[in-house]
Amino acid sequence: MSRPGSHLRRVWTSAQLLVGFHRDPDGRARAKPRAWPPGNGRASLHPNPEEREAFVVMTSAGGDSNRDVQIKLRPDMIVLRRDSEAAWQGVRIDESAISISVAGILIRVGPDGSVTREDEGTTTWLEADGGVLKTTGSVEASMSGDGMELTRRTPDRLSAITGHGVLTKQR
Repeated sequence: MSRPGSHLRRVWTSAQLLVGFHRDPDGRARAKPRAWPPGNGRASLHPNPEEREAFVVMTSAGGDSNRDVQIKLRPDMIVLRRDSEAAWQGVRIDESAISISVAGILIRVGPDGSVTREDEGTTTWLEADGGVLKTTGSVEASMSGDGMELTRRTPDRLSAITGHGVLTKQR
């Protein structure tokens, strides 16, 4: 990794590693997990995060707790979450993708570099080769990776622009 420049601005002031125990010593679920800071700064990752989980709390430099970030460390994924309404609320990193939740929109980056954006009733795919596909409730539109072909499908019509010309016909 490269060394950050001197133009950085301080966003967080501290980081604390904690282990959250979701069950009491008798095995009963707790209403709120007991957070414990490990003395040696290390925490094992329990196979069941519903029982015990390790996480880091990053405290916001501005003092706004909605900008604090919690980093959950699990055996199969890393999850970042915060309570902000104005920016991203969650990031999930696992073996197959990186997923980001922003204001009701879900964005996934696949291992091949493809990107999927989903919101209510609309999905947009940016394929690894540069092709784009968008679907809504009534339309499907696509563009090839090289930009040479465009298509638009509706329930009653198909339209395309290709290297051979323009095609439009009833379905």
